[in-house]
Amino acid sequence: MTDGQQEFAAPAVDDAEKTGAERRVYPRVPLEFPARCLLPDGTECAARLRDISASGCYISVDNATELPALGERVVSYVDRLGRFEGEVKRLGDDGFAIAIDMTIAKRERFAETLKRIADGDQDALDDVRRHPRLDGDDNPTTLRMANGSIGSCRVIDMSLSGASVESHLRPTIGVFVDLGRMRGRVVRHHDNGFAVEFADVAPTPNALVQHFEPAHTQ
Repeated sequence: MTDGQQEFAAPAVDDAEKTGAERRVYPRVPLEFPARCLLPDGTECAARLRDISASGCYISVDNATELPALGERVVSYVDRLGRFEGEVKRLGDDGFAIAIDMTIAKRERFAETLKRIADGDQDALDDVRRHPRLDGDDNPTTLRMANGSIGSCRVIDMSLSGASVESHLRPTIGVFVDLGRMRGRVVRHHDNGFAVEFADVAPTPNALVQHFEPAHTQ
């Protein structure tokens, strides 16, 4: 760690941008992984993740002349964690902090993953690496409940092994439901719906997407 980084203390964006009761809602987790950043002018720079929370992260760069400006948007590709995009909220001597763009559901799920990592659960990192998540779309998907009733839902995002679903329904945890042509077990509830672990892991992302046909109204 450089002297400049010690002075800056690599603060998470949630600490810098929130006040009062909202401060430190998402704990910062020290993680160091290689990264590459896509800067607003289209250039790329070598970088390294230093710490991350579900609302922000601090990234150091190899070349201090490549620091973005406050308010600029940066896309970061972090080994083992994936892609993060957000606005630069603070600058340090050797890097910058960004506020990560995420939906509420994704943020809560990522917070859970970071907690598992902080608790020493190596499977959490393996899951992120093995099954990267794909964004869903706004088209409704057919949802068949365990009792045979049929409705619709929206897939927030998905991986080869599971999906997060937006729905007013809350199937019992442990029961099986069908999302499109994918069968899965409900593993948890969240503010906007529930999460499903697929009974069978899809071989490729394209194969997975093909199983989620838009729901048709009668």
